[in-house]
Amino acid sequence: MKRGWAMALGAVAVGGLFWMSLYAWSPFKISQADAFNGLFSQGREGGNMAYIVAQLRVPRALCAALVGACLGLAGALMQGITRNRLASPSLFGVTAGAALGLALFSTGLVALPFAGGALLMTCLGGALAWVIVFSLGGAWSPAAAQGRLVLAGVTVAALCAALTRLTVILVEAQAQSVLNWLAGSLANVGAAQLQLLWPCTLVGAVWAMFCAPRLNLVNLGEDAARSLGVGIASLRLQVFFASLLLVGASVCAVGPIGFVGLIAPNIARQYLGNDYRWLIPASALLGAAIVLAADLLSRAVAFPVETPAGVVTALIGAPFFLYLARRTR
Repeated sequence: MKRGWAMALGAVAVGGLFWMSLYAWSPFKISQADAFNGLFSQGREGGNMAYIVAQLRVPRALCAALVGACLGLAGALMQGITRNRLASPSLFGVTAGAALGLALFSTGLVALPFAGGALLMTCLGGALAWVIVFSLGGAWSPAAAQGRLVLAGVTVAALCAALTRLTVILVEAQAQSVLNWLAGSLANVGAAQLQLLWPCTLVGAVWAMFCAPRLNLVNLGEDAARSLGVGIASLRLQVFFASLLLVGASVCAVGPIGFVGLIAPNIARQYLGNDYRWLIPASALLGAAIVLAADLLSRAVAFPVETPAGVVTALIGAPFFLYLARRTR
């Protein structure tokens, strides 16, 4: 019952933040009545402000919620498969690798002559970074030190970030658009990004829930999980591809937003325990709430100028990481 109430509270928080994001801190004078009308009308019959809400604010709020859910799910999966509470897409270099892949695609240095090339490049970049981190960190060995894996992730993330900046310097003509995207902003998202995000989020969420019972067994130790019939190699591959899809979709849509995959699963674990059947959906809800709140704060900090949501999550996430690292030392 406690877990059910916690999930309900998380859903209410997401709903409240979603509602506020439709009208709060807008350069236009949008009332709550306009926001309500905008939710149920796509044309101009509800008025100009309702039309703005329907065409701009609703897709933006939905994208923020879906990006947060993607990152929360990916963080929960990574922490489950590595049994490391510090694991997350940003600290393992997956986000930075995905950003590098999309930067190469966006600047034309790597051309893919088919639809979906951007998503494929983000997934490939994230995959390469993850493989390097796991190899350097010795994650394939049961006796590997957890700190070594995090150190490898931070190193690879820094390398990918440097290569991304080099890519931007080499292609000056598109530097400004790529730099805006690299900040992790939700300012320019719309229907196109929403159409990319929702199927990836749905597939990733279903995939994550399918892995949840086996992650519970892995939490007992890999030897115990094997004795109970869990194929560790198969589970690692499933978590690998599910996480890449989730992170790749979020980076492709709004750019790299860090620390959400670290914060959401750890807060959920604090209240719901280590049962991944509850932890995974709770991480998705908390991730959605965090990104929605960060988007609201990004508008409020220097209103009417917008601060990228990725900056807000970094300001919150960096102290949280230091606190968590100290607790788990």
